[in-house]
Amino acid sequence: MNRDLKAFFNDLSDEELLARIRRGLTDEALAIATHELSTRNLELPPSEAMPSFKEPYLGDMVILERDLDPTEAHMLCACLRSAGIEADAGDTNLVQTNSLLTIAVGGAKVRVPETQLEDARRIVQAFRRGDFELDDDFDVGQSRG
Repeated sequence: MNRDLKAFFNDLSDEELLARIRRGLTDEALAIATHELSTRNLELPPSEAMPSFKEPYLGDMVILERDLDPTEAHMLCACLRSAGIEADAGDTNLVQTNSLLTIAVGGAKVRVPETQLEDARRIVQAFRRGDFELDDDFDVGQSRG
């Protein structure tokens, strides 16, 4: 991997290399790119110009819901994400294409970090109760102000 990354960064022009660094790299890739910059006598962009990928660890992903069809799993994930929950729809492609595998794997699943599990359960209950439904005459152009 390191050798491939070194070769990749070596093949980039100065502008392309700097652009990659500004968009953000993993710690390992940044170290290799920084070394490549130093061999070219270029300076590393200021740290405020680069995104940070340091996110807090929210715990292992656990299954919130299972035995869903893929569309329902994606809709539930979108609802959870809009509420600030890190959610992931799993096995959606697998169960979409093979009904025997659907039974074997237990349908599509929605996973959330275990630290957000209780909040996610409350949001799913509200979703299923219809708390987020829009009225039939809802106008998307109305301001909520």
